[in-house]
Amino acid sequence: MEGLTVSGKFAGKTVIVTGSSRGIGRAIALRFATKGAEVVIHGQNVEKLKETTQVLKELGVLEKNYLVIQGAIQEQETQDKVINETIKKFGKIDVLVNNVGVSHKGGLNPESAENMDFLYQVNLRSIYTLTNSAIPHLSKTKGNIINISSVGSQKAHDYFMPYSILKAAIDHFTRGAALKYAKDGIRVNTVSPGSVESDFVSRHGGDDEMTKAIAEKWANLFVPLKRAGKPDEVASLVLFVASDEASYITGTNMMVDGGAMAGIPTENWLKHSST
Repeated sequence: MEGLTVSGKFAGKTVIVTGSSRGIGRAIALRFATKGAEVVIHGQNVEKLKETTQVLKELGVLEKNYLVIQGAIQEQETQDKVINETIKKFGKIDVLVNNVGVSHKGGLNPESAENMDFLYQVNLRSIYTLTNSAIPHLSKTKGNIINISSVGSQKAHDYFMPYSILKAAIDHFTRGAALKYAKDGIRVNTVSPGSVESDFVSRHGGDDEMTKAIAEKWANLFVPLKRAGKPDEVASLVLFVASDEASYITGTNMMVDGGAMAGIPTENWLKHSST
């Protein structure tokens, strides 16, 4: 990872990041680790978990400061393992980053009821139930929760409809949880990435070239900054929201999208209106 320097900003803090064996989740976990946090890495893919562990070692993060958990987050057994093993090793939870998310299940029509059921289990229900399990521990540390949503929650989509519906539900859950747990000193916020350089498309049936092409096309059409974001740029916002510097921020959805949700640049509007 480029540009990562080790410091102690989060020293003594214990952070869980689901779906952190690759992509945005990995960038978030690595950033917390290099800032001194005790980090819980989670993912399904064993090889990707090994890769992430190797990067941690290369960054000089000691084994006593991280925990690796493998399993499908929608399964209760995995969720129990995440919470129980974190408490067993580190004794507390300060930050929960609900990052795990999929666009569709391979082999299923993205618009099918079966896919909707699968996405509900992974993208929404797992966040709801894992959060509930973490609350007793977060209340002791006056910790905070960051749910990773998407700009897809802000605009209707006619193809990946189940995905955008459930991301919108995450945003609403964040607001409700922020209200409910404010009395316990727990902050709850959402970070919504736009088009980001990652293997999100390729691991759902596309290849690397397709991933790059989709990101570039989206950026050229809809992103004023004319490029896809980087996982580290999302991680930077997540760490700010998790820090004491954001102590008065709760119930908020923050975009990291290169300006995509601000509107359509005039040059693009003119280009498409003339064709």
